[in-house]
Amino acid sequence: MMILAIPVCLLAVLSFAQATAARLPILNLPWGTWQSTVYEKDSNVYVFKNVRFGAKPPRFGRSAFPTQWDNSSSGAACYQVSASGLQVPHDGPVGVPDLRAPLEDLPQDEDCLFLDVYVPASNFDANGNPIKALPVVVWFYGGAFAFGAKELGDGISLYTGQAMNTATHNEVIFVAGNYRLGAFGWLAGRYMQSSGQPNAGLYDQALLLNWTNQYISRVGGNPNRVSAWGESAGAGSILHHLIREGGTVKPLFNTFLVQSPAFPWSWDNQPLGTLDETYLNFSQAAGCGRNFNITCLRNVNIDALINANDYLYHRVKDTGIYPVGPSVDGTWVQTIPALSFAYKQFYPAISGAIISHVYNESYSFTPNVRTQNDFDTFLAEFIPGPALATVRSQIRSRYNCVAAPYRGDFKLCLAAVIGDSSFFCNTRDLYGAFPSVSYMMQYAFPTEVEAVHASDLLPAFMNGIQDAVDIILNADPDFGEAKAYALATDLDESIKYVYQAYFGAFAASGNPNSGPPTRPFDWPVASPGESLSNVLRVQQYFPIFQRAFVLTTDKQNNATVCGFWTNIAYQIVNAKSADDSTTHVHQQPQTSNGAKYDEL
Repeated sequence: MMILAIPVCLLAVLSFAQATAARLPILNLPWGTWQSTVYEKDSNVYVFKNVRFGAKPPRFGRSAFPTQWDNSSSGAACYQVSASGLQVPHDGPVGVPDLRAPLEDLPQDEDCLFLDVYVPASNFDANGNPIKALPVVVWFYGGAFAFGAKELGDGISLYTGQAMNTATHNEVIFVAGNYRLGAFGWLAGRYMQSSGQPNAGLYDQALLLNWTNQYISRVGGNPNRVSAWGESAGAGSILHHLIREGGTVKPLFNTFLVQSPAFPWSWDNQPLGTLDETYLNFSQAAGCGRNFNITCLRNVNIDALINANDYLYHRVKDTGIYPVGPSVDGTWVQTIPALSFAYKQFYPAISGAIISHVYNESYSFTPNVRTQNDFDTFLAEFIPGPALATVRSQIRSRYNCVAAPYRGDFKLCLAAVIGDSSFFCNTRDLYGAFPSVSYMMQYAFPTEVEAVHASDLLPAFMNGIQDAVDIILNADPDFGEAKAYALATDLDESIKYVYQAYFGAFAASGNPNSGPPTRPFDWPVASPGESLSNVLRVQQYFPIFQRAFVLTTDKQNNATVCGFWTNIAYQIVNAKSADDSTTHVHQQPQTSNGAKYDEL
């Protein structure tokens, strides 16, 4: 008997013909119409590309839905700095390269509020109408609030809905949208509070969530079952949506998944404070002088603003400190987020959360400090000003770089400061807010040292070995093809399927243990304590007998250390309050058993 082999290309043609025999769905919005297409990498997915969800935003102003017909679909990314220009120099490469930078030739524009929607083809009838209302994932990309986009370009599958569509057996809709970056999206300070829109990027994200709430049903999404997902800056943004206006504003999602939530500590919105100083530096670099004159910035040539934005980041290059990000503004962000959580000023109605961090979070952000003076210089940039000298002294005492475990390794010592303050304790704060529904993860694959920031994006989005290789080499062509194949094969064989099964179940139901039993065990909600237990650890399955997925006790976000940083935040805000009569003086935060944080 002869078996006929059908070429793969013919199968693709047949799949496309079957899809087009039915009517491809159309998205009708009040301001335009968008036709779906069959996703080029998976005929089980339709994609609505470059859907406009916001009008061109006013420069340094708040974004809004379009008010007139405009179905343009350039899909431009928002203006950003080059990711390569932000990298902190290291002694040598460790782990996976930063996967998140869009292609350098991806178009950029101020008119950039576009989104992509990935929908299961099986959820549409022959007339292109949705059959049932599916749960929705809304993705917020990372990139230090400086770079990133809803897609990386050139067919790279990072941030697409293909993996989750496969993991959920065609039961989830995936949305990814742009938000403004750098000075275009995150200028803040007292002057911006009166003349512009501080934290404009947060309002772009809120508009994306609002769009999902109002219009996702038109392509088969359930607006009452929305999950916000993000990594790094995207995850830190989700945290800020939970504390919006003291937690009084509903964030328009029911569950969330955050990988390495991160953001700069940015609190000094006093007149002529640090945030105003950043504005003045930007204004001067843009050719408007060291003046509070937003009209000049709104009228200046866009190239001047692009260069000024690059200048802001060039000033702090190699320091591991970024000039802009979510900042205290008296409205959306009312205080340092650690205090918002300590005072229970967060939106409480969350039904499920996956909260994850990688083991070696701070590696990519730690400069090569060699001496105590280098360490002190970093602290003076991180927490500046003579009024906070005692705070810096307390940090030096707690992180005694010449004593164990650092023993004179100042870079290791600084890595601990950055990791605790800017990564690990954010995960602890989120757990403390939602302890009964939080599934915690520690990602340590392939080793603890190589589990660097953003490396956990690969198992979340990869669609097989070649796809992972493409993602890696897109980020760093010098990584080496053989090395990329080895890593991709390891991930595909030991991590990807279970990892995506947990994430897919959570996307579909808000519980990582629902659906078919394709996981090695149920992932429990973490148990409280000085260190959280029942934390899912993802690791290399070598050496022999070591399982890739185990439950562990996570000692990287323990209560004492995170209580210390909450107390630091309390002292910072009250030192600021002494110089600013418009700022509320906070009471010292308390632990859950009523004792004051006093580990200094």
